[in-house]
Formats: sequence, C-alpha cells, structure tokens
Amino acid sequence: MKSPRTFLRTWNRLLEAIMVLAGVLLWGQMVIVNIEICSRYFGRPTIWVAEISSILILWIPFMIGGWVLRREAHVKMDLLLEHLNPRSQALINFITSLIGVIVMLIVTVAGFITAVYWIGNKTPTMLMLPRSPIIAIIFVGSLLFTIQFFIRALENLNQWRSGQVREMSLDKFESSL
Repeated sequence: MKSPRTFLRTWNRLLEAIMVLAGVLLWGQMVIVNIEICSRYFGRPTIWVAEISSILILWIPFMIGGWVLRREAHVKMDLLLEHLNPRSQALINFITSLIGVIVMLIVTVAGFITAVYWIGNKTPTMLMLPRSPIIAIIFVGSLLFTIQFFIRALENLNQWRSGQVREMSLDKFESSL
C-alpha cells in the first residue's frame, strides 16, 4: 500500500511548510510592530500595522492547529486516561478524535460559507482589504485540523486493534497500514 504512505509523507511535509510560513509571519508581525513603535516614537505612526497585525493574529493559530495536533503538542487532560489499559486508552483516543473530526468539519463548513459570503466586500478600515481572503484562513485551517483529526482517529483505531499504545509518529503509523 504505497498510496497511504505517500499521502502521509506529503501531508507531513505540507504541515511542516505551513508551520514554517506561520513562523515567518510571526517574525514579520514582530518586525512591523517594532516599526510601529519606532514610528510612534518619532511622531509618525502608521495606519496599516494594527490591521495587518490583527489579521496575522487570526491566521497564525489556524495555520498551525493541524501541526500541533500531529505532534500531540496540545494541552491534554489525561490524568485518568493514563490509568487505563492500552486498549481502553486507544479506544477513548479514537472516540475523541472522531468527535474532533465532526466538530472541525462543522467549523470548516461554517468557515467556507462565511468566506464565500464575504466575497467582494472590503474591511471598513483605512486599507480597505478584501474580507474573504482574510476570513478564508478559518476554512483552510479548520480543514487541515479536520484531516489531522481523521489521521489521528485511524492511528488510534489501529492501536486499539493491536492493543498497543505507541507514540504518534509517521513511521509507526505507516507500518500499521
């Protein structure tokens, strides 16, 4: 089965590339905020930094959600879960991953509908930026999150079937395919 492995490798590279882009945007945000601070100090404040910065504050978390989930780097409440046997842990993780798929699918659809709704409209600010591309990150980020939850659900299903809890990694998931 070469197709799932190829998909997972491509998927992981995509998430890594998006994470790098999010890091660049974060650095860019820090630079423009510092430019604004210096500009205000010299009596020449900008009109664009606050708006661009607020857009980046929206974009960055939506861009990295799938990457964080893939790394299992999110906050978890697993005090009780750790006391269960490996099969029960995998089953609960599978169920919660399916719930995550459903919830994020709803957010994805809502993000798509909202982005389509705002096509052609502009922000009521000095820059008058188009709203749809700004809002579209909700759709894109939620879609990435949904796909990663689905991958996580499949991995937990495989762990439940085998009765072993393993670290979430590409190599171990691929070997179970």
